[in-house]
Amino acid sequence: MLVSDIGGGTTDCSMLLIGPEWCNLSDRRQGLLGHKGTALPWWNAVAINDVPAQSEFYSTACGKLLRDLVRDAEQGDVVARLLKVWQQKLGYRLVRAAEESKISLSERDAFDASLAFIAPQLHATINDTMLEEAINQPLERILEQVQLALASCTAKPEVIYLTGGSARSPVLRDALQQALPETPIASGDDFGSVTAGLARWQS
Repeated sequence: MLVSDIGGGTTDCSMLLIGPEWCNLSDRRQGLLGHKGTALPWWNAVAINDVPAQSEFYSTACGKLLRDLVRDAEQGDVVARLLKVWQQKLGYRLVRAAEESKISLSERDAFDASLAFIAPQLHATINDTMLEEAINQPLERILEQVQLALASCTAKPEVIYLTGGSARSPVLRDALQQALPETPIASGDDFGSVTAGLARWQS
């Protein structure tokens, strides 16, 4: 089985052996045939999985830079929105809003995301086309991780198991199906699978 955990900033792909003979084994290391993972490049403000990037964004020097930009920019009020993200440490909340938007686009063609926590009445209307354009480069990286995971072992997956916050995205599912056209795609709890697995492993 090829397991692809596609989150909001990271991608992990693993080739696993599964079956009845593995159910009661506490040590599953022999069943891990291959693994590849990467952190996708985002702006420092929303790189919540990158400690150095977050440290740089929330540094005193960055705050001074943002204040200077607010003062000197032609549209200082727009830059002030980013300054507010810095002042109130809203990066995680902004990422959460993006995640909720992606989830909503899995079920509809367009979505209006409220960003009122940054500025009153601020919102962003996004649709499938905009999402597809935005994730083209990350999508290439995700498919690259899939190919690297497959290349790290001799077995071929009988099924692709998708999990993670972006697993419901039709764009991602279509791209994976095109990369592995003869392999069916399955999914379960997109948000709890990893936690459930860790809890089971820990016990």
